[in-house]
Amino acid sequence: MTQMIESVLGNKVYDAVAGSQKIESGIAILYNDIVTTKTMTSVASEKNIILAKKLLSKIDFERLITLVSNGRIIAGTLPEMLGQDTSKTYLLLFENNMELRPTGGFIGSFGLVTFEKGRLTDLTVNDVYSADGQLNGHVEPPLPIKNYLGEANWWLRDSNWDPDFPTSAKRAEWFLDKELSKRVDGVVAIDLFPIKETLKSTGPIFLSDYNMDITADNLYEKTQSEVENNFFPGTHKKASFLTALSRNLLGEVTKLKPDQKLGVLNAFYNGLNGRHIQIYLHDNTQQEAFSSLGWDGAVATPTCGADCYADMVGLVEANVGMNKVNYFIQRNISFDATVSDNKINHKLTLTIKNTANPALGPSSRYKNYLRILIPSDSTFTSVISYNGNTRERLTPEPTEAKGHKEIGVLVEILAGNTKDIEFSWTSGTGETLPFMNYGLYIRKQAGTDADPINVNIEGMGLQTNPDPRLTLTRQGGYSYNTTLVQDLFFRLSR
Repeated sequence: MTQMIESVLGNKVYDAVAGSQKIESGIAILYNDIVTTKTMTSVASEKNIILAKKLLSKIDFERLITLVSNGRIIAGTLPEMLGQDTSKTYLLLFENNMELRPTGGFIGSFGLVTFEKGRLTDLTVNDVYSADGQLNGHVEPPLPIKNYLGEANWWLRDSNWDPDFPTSAKRAEWFLDKELSKRVDGVVAIDLFPIKETLKSTGPIFLSDYNMDITADNLYEKTQSEVENNFFPGTHKKASFLTALSRNLLGEVTKLKPDQKLGVLNAFYNGLNGRHIQIYLHDNTQQEAFSSLGWDGAVATPTCGADCYADMVGLVEANVGMNKVNYFIQRNISFDATVSDNKINHKLTLTIKNTANPALGPSSRYKNYLRILIPSDSTFTSVISYNGNTRERLTPEPTEAKGHKEIGVLVEILAGNTKDIEFSWTSGTGETLPFMNYGLYIRKQAGTDADPINVNIEGMGLQTNPDPRLTLTRQGGYSYNTTLVQDLFFRLSR
């Protein structure tokens, strides 16, 4: 795989088909090893060998097999994705998660990346305001953009309002076509996290035009300084800096030793799993493979099999304060579900702490349009904001979406302040309850990383062999403490 990266980024002609076949062969060996291990472990478990039973309880072999199978599909389509026969151009959205938006961050810049005969042949970076200035006519924005962001029109820079990335990607393509008459073969979004992790492998990147070193430790600060300070629409400052950074970073990656390139691969793999990188492609076979791996950024409608209630929850924040205050934001999530025969009561509390210096004034205020995603059969109860001893009942703004409901509220947190936002709702209908199994899907928002979360599930009348990650509580329920680096899924039985 490292050789393939070097070939894609290099100047030499190579055989992309042979390269992908080599990757496919390696994946096929891995697939066979997993299937063999699963078979042997299952046989040993039937003979009551304790170690085998523990392995089966801790390792989801079916998921591993699915992941590897889809990885093989992606490997097989690499030549086509990389323009082996026909050149391919992709829209690359640079999403700054220091200004959090539903699919990761504010789109301040975007790139057009072209591959031909397996090689990266062109990368141009554009300032989004320059493109938006070429949009003719009026495009009505979603109401929260109009009401809270104060925009009367909809632009490419705000096109990622839907947390479902395929939906937002199609919208971004539409704006690109209307503004620049450009059409692409797919859309990729990336925030700053994978770039920071890549810099840990490359070491400092020197940008001669700016006479500065960019490191994993100063990436956020330098990007903020060069891209945002003294910026005004129409300048090329933002695009020039990101172009220099992108080209120099790619150049340094090609110089890395094989073990260091594995570090870069790992950074991007974690970025895909953590929704820091999201991919939407026009080719259905390729897109289905990315979707099954969870790399398409879609808001999935969960399933958990027969006689099972598939529960879900997800938070979506959008910084509508036009600042980069998310650099200072800390959050903590607590989720409680109480399951009975005829309903499921939920409570989610999001604690948001704004650690910015109050001396920064209004520019350090976190103006957050906050949405929660819940099952479509849910009845929303209340949303309450707590700020110290102050309690405020907020007015929810409900929206019906594909496969779920969205409840939105505006929350503002001043610098140095902390607020608790408590959502309450009930799920389940006579048709779905009672049930013998309960599945819970917790969706991680793009652009966030490692937020602490505590999950409590009570009232199932659980049998033995629950999810091994869960801890039995004194009340007879189960709890789990972790950090939300990627989506979570639990399945429990009565």
